[in-house]
Amino acid sequence: MVAGAITSLFLTPIELVKCKMQVPLQTTGATIARPGILGIIGSIYRHQGLRGYWHGQTGTFIRETGGGAAWFGGYEGAKNCFKLLNQDSGSFNDDELPVIQRMAAGSTAGMLYNFLFYPADTIKSRMQTEDVQRLTGGKSTFRAVGAALWRQHGLKGMYRGCGITVGRSIPSSAFIFTVYEELKKRWSQHRAE
Repeated sequence: MVAGAITSLFLTPIELVKCKMQVPLQTTGATIARPGILGIIGSIYRHQGLRGYWHGQTGTFIRETGGGAAWFGGYEGAKNCFKLLNQDSGSFNDDELPVIQRMAAGSTAGMLYNFLFYPADTIKSRMQTEDVQRLTGGKSTFRAVGAALWRQHGLKGMYRGCGITVGRSIPSSAFIFTVYEELKKRWSQHRAE
């Protein structure tokens, strides 16, 4: 969770620029040239100052702290479940799970990270891409935007796009944790030599 909290300070400005680049410009029939990265960075600074780069920080903080705990906790929890199952079968080396079980534990971790804290990410993205003061009656706080989103779309609105995000996280988290475990195992073998 601490790693996620610190990471959120660096991710918020990056995600703010990314979100602004992804949203189409609102026009009334005229074609407008899309600003580049530097143009967006400059616009944020001109309109909101240095603090503007952290617009949406609360959502990123919640997603990264809770998500980090869910990601690592989910992985370790799933690994422990597999260890218990393997002990019951009689043949088990406590230091190593079969690759398929490590991949399943990694997939579980990715699903938990993305599903449990997806509403915080949805609110953050809305804060970073829309004129939220119009939606909330002048407030652009995390709570006000979340309440407005809930009134407009309910629970379904909080999870719009979650399926594809969770689907993407299944293979990526399986791969990340499997590679991590392999590197850790090889590093331990190398040090033992």
